[in-house]
Amino acid sequence: MDQWYYTESGEQRGPVGEQEIKNLLSTHRINPSTLVWREGMPQWAPAGSIPTLEPSPYAAPVSESPSSIDWSGYTPSGPQVRPWVRFWARSADFLLYALVAGFFIGLILGVVAPELLTSINDTLFGILLLVFYNFVEPVFLCTLGSTPFKALFQIRVRNPDGSKLSYLQALRRTVSVWIRGIGLGIPLVSLITHIISYSRLTQNNITSWDASGNLVVSHREIAWWRWLILLGFFAGFILLVAAGNEA
Repeated sequence: MDQWYYTESGEQRGPVGEQEIKNLLSTHRINPSTLVWREGMPQWAPAGSIPTLEPSPYAAPVSESPSSIDWSGYTPSGPQVRPWVRFWARSADFLLYALVAGFFIGLILGVVAPELLTSINDTLFGILLLVFYNFVEPVFLCTLGSTPFKALFQIRVRNPDGSKLSYLQALRRTVSVWIRGIGLGIPLVSLITHIISYSRLTQNNITSWDASGNLVVSHREIAWWRWLILLGFFAGFILLVAAGNEA
């Protein structure tokens, strides 16, 4: 069996098998420009220049049953490290959730406890929405492999073999994002965690929460009209807030 060596952060790693190199490529822990070498090669070469190392979009399934794996023909394309796309998708997802949840909560409270509707603290209400969101997002990830705006932006979250996350996996990921990536929304802490997460993703091609969960985030090219939908959504949200303030 061929034994491969590769570079990471300027250091030599290995030896590892050929399948392990393919897995590292498919999970974006190394990229096509990473230098690799095996016995018989005259010199180190970029992984992307070696035909036998071209990974499939996902590593070959090992023990998952076929029914749990989505082979819908999704093939990643374009840049696979897109921190700003992920940021806007997550922001829009939470706003959409807040609008829908706020509407139904207001509708219910308006009927059963109208006095609570007018006296509830806005900050407390926002915290409660955030807490419950951590249980809602995993439902989308484990059933669809994406969320509404992740789907709009052609982003999918999967296991390395292409199977969808379990609810527990998705829950751990969502909670980890809010702690490590967003700093629980605490202003200064959130700024620091965003910078750290951005730096890690752009340098290592994977976030800390996806690395610890052994998860793969894949992207496809985004058509221009998808950006128009996002802009329209944010514009509608701003108009809705403005109308609410006037009322």
